[in-house]
Amino acid sequence: MSHLADACALLAYLGAGGRGMSDAGLAAMRASPFVSPITIWELMHKAGLGKLPPMPTEGGSFVRHLLSIGFRIENFGARDAEIAASLPLLHKDPMDRMLIGTARRAAYSIITCDAIFGDYGVATVW
Repeated sequence: MSHLADACALLAYLGAGGRGMSDAGLAAMRASPFVSPITIWELMHKAGLGKLPPMPTEGGSFVRHLLSIGFRIENFGARDAEIAASLPLLHKDPMDRMLIGTARRAAYSIITCDAIFGDYGVATVW
């Protein structure tokens, strides 16, 4: 099964060396997981507001950095948006709902510390 890394997983892995993650979570992060443009935007936006430290870059690009260390980009598409919009309102964070839409469409598990993702029928690992 392929994995989709949530913002909390990227922060824990990139910023804290995976502290607090299980062996399975660390293995998933080392297995070239996918990252959504939604998550990239969220992290860069929060860093720009000063709510997070600056994201690591390579040649000035966070995406280039992610690619250089083995992450893959999973585009967010129209079908993902339809799935996300049809989800029950168990979790109101629109970015997380978009990740769930992508994970459901592509049959990915989500690497996340957020337990509510499982309530949407997607596998999670932390």
